[in-house]
Amino acid sequence: MGKHLYSTMLSGEICSSEGALIRDLKYLIKEERELDDQVREFFPLEAYGELDEELKIRGSRELLAAFDQIDAEKQDFIETLENIELIGFSDKNQIILRFKKDDLNATGIYNFTYEFLNDLFDMGMFSKFCLERGYTDLLRENIEELFEKLKTEKRQYRLIKHQDDWFLRGITSTRYNNYDNHLAIYLILLALHSYAKKNKTFFIIEKAYMSDSEIKVFFQLENPIVVPGVGEVYFGALLSNNEIRDKTFSLELRYKIVDKTNNFSFGAVSKLEDAVFNINHSTSVNNVREKIQNVFNLEEYKNLMLGYINELKHVSTLSADVIYLLFKKITNSKQKLSTQTKKKAKDLYDKNLINNTMNLIELFNRVSEITSDVEESIYLERIYHEVILELSSKN
Repeated sequence: MGKHLYSTMLSGEICSSEGALIRDLKYLIKEERELDDQVREFFPLEAYGELDEELKIRGSRELLAAFDQIDAEKQDFIETLENIELIGFSDKNQIILRFKKDDLNATGIYNFTYEFLNDLFDMGMFSKFCLERGYTDLLRENIEELFEKLKTEKRQYRLIKHQDDWFLRGITSTRYNNYDNHLAIYLILLALHSYAKKNKTFFIIEKAYMSDSEIKVFFQLENPIVVPGVGEVYFGALLSNNEIRDKTFSLELRYKIVDKTNNFSFGAVSKLEDAVFNINHSTSVNNVREKIQNVFNLEEYKNLMLGYINELKHVSTLSADVIYLLFKKITNSKQKLSTQTKKKAKDLYDKNLINNTMNLIELFNRVSEITSDVEESIYLERIYHEVILELSSKN
């Protein structure tokens, strides 16, 4: 997930068996924020049970506590360029802007400078060229002239506070609804609690990665389904949300297969286009309510996937074709995997550290060790899912 001003990781191993109370979720809703008011109106806590009722999500108490530690102060400014002044550039080659009406200076972080200049002036690459070579005077001259010529251009700016300083994290369309991380957590905990109540079960939080910009939370149903000849299958879901522009708020089917005999396991995630729901940041709250109801389709997703997993019992040993298929998908990745990670995968293959004496669970377990990066691990899990579907369709 990269480096952020605020970030934390939560492991299910340190989570208690207790869930947060429904009433605890009210602290996620922020005051004097129109979208939060709408979410509170459309998703009232009282509709999900008694306020002192415990969420059927073990570890949710720790999740809320961990999120509270990294939930930074944020502001959104909608401004035209005539009300913004270019101050200069930081020693990290990030643009510094002054919002005149608020008399507030803010410095870019992450990819803000490139995205800001590219979005407004199509000069992302030009700015990168100038900053890398120290041509800041040339860049400043062009930016100031464009500010003057395009003074009515309007954008929404997301600012984040760190200690006493303000930073520019991203720009968005004025149509943008900020389904920020606090709202994503609020909505998904209520939705999964409802599902668990209806199906008389519990979720546990296996792990979570949270920053000031994005979250990944891995939920797992408490009890596995035993598939003879394969292993134990734990179904669950992956929550993803990213507050930066053009990203989405989604819930995807995730499952983990465990071979207890040999102590191997791996997780797999369905394709994003097959997500339980996928919400962009221009979606109205009313449409969000409709999409979140898809959480009750998890049973359908589970049963469909069980059919594919059941076919794996016919794949007792790995053929050279299966191993080649997996590593071809990994090494052909264009942007999702780093060069270093792909090299580790290639070494596994070239040095015959992966061979046809392994079963599928051991193979995926071994390959998962090539990276500890969250995004890369999820990408590998998507590949495992693809391989399972392809193998199952051949049996």
